[in-house]
Amino acid sequence: MEQSTAASPWLLLLCLAVAATGGALQARAQPDVNGFISIDCGLAGKTRSYVDDTTKLLYTSDTDFIGNVGSTHNISAQYMVRPTHLSRRYHSVRSFPDGVRNCYTLRSLVPGGKYLLRASFMYGDYDGLGSLPIFDLHVGVNYWQTVNISEPD
Repeated sequence: MEQSTAASPWLLLLCLAVAATGGALQARAQPDVNGFISIDCGLAGKTRSYVDDTTKLLYTSDTDFIGNVGSTHNISAQYMVRPTHLSRRYHSVRSFPDGVRNCYTLRSLVPGGKYLLRASFMYGDYDGLGSLPIFDLHVGVNYWQTVNISEPD
């Protein structure tokens, strides 16, 4: 697969599972009993949330956190059929082909509070281009990590 390094047009935030502990997050999604909220980026249609069969985590659509930015896609069928069960959160993705930065808004975070952010990504050749993305993640204004889908970590 060819690797894309053009961050601006190919800025893809494909699947982001965000867990935040601490203060209440005031979007339609509410924290679970442990104070976590798990976001399925790209969850489309009328389904607003679901419980993952394996982890038993409650996932919610990212719509309330991103608004009408980006576009949702299903991954290629060849990636759905694997020797191991592919978690539902990877079945669809949200891509951001426009803009330099696209932001998820987590409301009512307490300044100085501690939060756990966990992110995972899947390209799944959703666009049929076979072009593995590279993009940067920021938390607030601070650079966090460059994501290179072609590498396992």
